[in-house]
Amino acid sequence: MRVYRLRPTLIMKKYIILLILAISLFSSVGAQASGTGEGSSRYDWFWFFYESTENKYGESLVYRPFFMELNYKKGTFQASLMPLLFWRYFDNNSDVTKGFFGLYESDDYVHSNKKKDYDSGLFPLFFYGSGDTERDRYSFIYPFGGTVKGKIGQDRISAYAFPGVMLFFLYPPSGIFTWQTLAWSVASLIPAYSEYDFKEYKSWALFWPFIQRGKSSSRDDFRFLPFYAHNYKEGWYDNYMYLLLFNYRHIYLRKDDRYTFFFFPFYGRKWSRSGDASATTILWPFFSWGYDKSRGNREYNLPWPLVQIRDCEKPMVRKRIFFPFYGRYNTSRYESFFVTPLYFRIKKESESFSSAYHINCFIVWYFKRDYRIKHEYYGNSWRYFKIWPLMQVEWSDSGLYSLNILSLLPFRDTAGYEKMYQPFWTLFEYRRKPDGEKHLGLLFRTYYQVWNEDYLKLKVPLLVTYEKRGDNLREFSLLLSAFGYELDSRGKYLKFLWIPFRIGDGMDDGSDQIETAADDTPEDDLEALYISSLKLPEPDNPAGAYMSFRFF
Repeated sequence: MRVYRLRPTLIMKKYIILLILAISLFSSVGAQASGTGEGSSRYDWFWFFYESTENKYGESLVYRPFFMELNYKKGTFQASLMPLLFWRYFDNNSDVTKGFFGLYESDDYVHSNKKKDYDSGLFPLFFYGSGDTERDRYSFIYPFGGTVKGKIGQDRISAYAFPGVMLFFLYPPSGIFTWQTLAWSVASLIPAYSEYDFKEYKSWALFWPFIQRGKSSSRDDFRFLPFYAHNYKEGWYDNYMYLLLFNYRHIYLRKDDRYTFFFFPFYGRKWSRSGDASATTILWPFFSWGYDKSRGNREYNLPWPLVQIRDCEKPMVRKRIFFPFYGRYNTSRYESFFVTPLYFRIKKESESFSSAYHINCFIVWYFKRDYRIKHEYYGNSWRYFKIWPLMQVEWSDSGLYSLNILSLLPFRDTAGYEKMYQPFWTLFEYRRKPDGEKHLGLLFRTYYQVWNEDYLKLKVPLLVTYEKRGDNLREFSLLLSAFGYELDSRGKYLKFLWIPFRIGDGMDDGSDQIETAADDTPEDDLEALYISSLKLPEPDNPAGAYMSFRFF
């Protein structure tokens, strides 16, 4: 085999030297903190479309916006165009997939007794379950019907035939977003016949919820709406309803009895046999007031939800809400306060941390969390600051620091949306991890670099790639890698019009080996999210409550 050895021209030498000198200016901003060490991580990317990492925490691969996979020791997370298509978390014991805005979900897991169990469904079209035991096997196909087990607090729910679907064919609505369409959709969810069981209690229904009959040794229920309904459970309650207007309830307590009379919605009264409790409502739910001496509770809603006042001793509650202008709600471990639209505050105390969330004019956010036991990634304290939609900053005493401009998501992301989508609108980003590795990007990652004290890699898409580890220049390429220099374990190469020419031997410096961490410390907030699926404590997240995943 013939090996070509090239000598660069004088002009190319000057060009390369000037470009390397310019690039070296960026490396001068390297951190003083200890780095991850040569060969301890790999990071590759192309603009904002592609990103790949491999380090002691695990591996990640992102093809924006179509696919993302993060693979760590405790599990793997995958997503594609979430929340539209799917997001998935799986490990050795469970495999959970969700999609189509949460309407689809499948859950494949192993119980503590080693029994396998699988559930899947696309609401309301189908539900399916299988497993090692009979109680885990079921199927349901809409609008024909079937059985669902272990859902909605029941052991078994069987529903058959949904004739309301025919309304769309017999009397087609004039449009998609009309009251007629909404009414037909509700009617389409009413089964002609249904059954449900809970322990020894068994019930059947015709056109639920209109006609229903259920019975067990301690319960007896009958409903024929809109005329009459009676629900009884021995030692617990005895309820009657007439014409959907008149309701009477008798609740049996250990040392007292409670009674309720309700003429819906005009008048209602609740009282106790001992006289320790009394409450009244007029035009429910707008006007109500009452007290409960056994709990030290007194409450006024005049009218709800505009004016809400409550004082309670067991549990301790102090509530003063004058919506939408002012509100305060305090318990022994929780406090919320707002002055609309100027300021909102939420404080929470738990066994593992104390937190506070401050939001000003819906634009300026400041979140903080102080840990009672040092967190493996965030240390003793964590802070987050955001001016929506301009910027966000995150830092902790463990060395974590992150800055992004812009920050368009109107919530504190804990579900991976930033990892998937944020580079599409980021003008400037900087991130420092607790291990000392740093990331810097400009103009949607048109310029992007990753570095620590002995490593630097940077790229300008389609134009320049530069990588240096320790004292070794690993790669320098130009114009879609048509020209450049590469060094790996196989040898040293010069590229000319994409043709590699070997110019020397490679280096066996261990740089192709990725060190393995002794623990499972998450790489960043996103990785902490996936580890959280293993039943770690869940945070309070007032700005992003609709997110379906948890983080630390």
